[in-house]
Amino acid sequence: MTTDTAKSARATSFGTAAQDYDRYRVGLPEEVADAVLPRGLDAVLDLGAGTGAMTRLLLGRARHVYAVDPDPRMTELLAGNCPGVEVHEGTGEHIPLPDACVDAVVVASAWHWMDPDAAIPEIARVLRPAGTLHLVWNRRDRDVPWVADLERLRLEVAGGDDWVEGRIRHYVSEPWLPAAAPLTDVRIEALPWSAAMTEDELARLLTTFHAFIAAPAERKPAMLRTFAEHVAADARIQPGDEGLVRVPMLCHVWSATRA
Repeated sequence: MTTDTAKSARATSFGTAAQDYDRYRVGLPEEVADAVLPRGLDAVLDLGAGTGAMTRLLLGRARHVYAVDPDPRMTELLAGNCPGVEVHEGTGEHIPLPDACVDAVVVASAWHWMDPDAAIPEIARVLRPAGTLHLVWNRRDRDVPWVADLERLRLEVAGGDDWVEGRIRHYVSEPWLPAAAPLTDVRIEALPWSAAMTEDELARLLTTFHAFIAAPAERKPAMLRTFAEHVAADARIQPGDEGLVRVPMLCHVWSATRA
């Protein structure tokens, strides 16, 4: 299997756990979404939309919302979650939309699966003049010790690597652009916030990553039990009065404008 083929297979593996992915992955709150993308747009594209966590937020920000994802299991769930959205199967490198049809393209926690040299020109093709591209990663803040410990446990128990984390850090570290890209005015932000979830939701969140999804079915109950036991035993993760854990989050945003 070639590197590109393996990467594509890994990217689309999440469709086998689409329901859990949709339920336990943490979406952005309205106030952070407002900072990422203004309201009142005519048309916006959620590229690599998955099950529609970002798409649902875009519905109140644009008159027309498109969603594109390569996995039909994801797009089926997305279409059910987001009535009124025009949903297509496609990739960042091959967007099934006409030229200059959107004011903004948002890629939420999916850019690391795309080839920038091929995706940037294709995104620029569907953007209107002065339209904007927003690459967004909504992630747990690993600079917080208990979050870092939980991430290490996830890798120890489920296996896999930190390839995605490395790609995120690469993309949000500098205002990069492929050669001759028709984009300008690169802006990078890190917006802190906190997510409220139960201990069970926090443990099950760890099951929505590739290594767990790809693990043998007979191993998964014991792996989930290890996650749950760690969350319950770590005094730093204890829920507050409402029975909810406050999970520190960072929303990383890389934005640029169509030249």
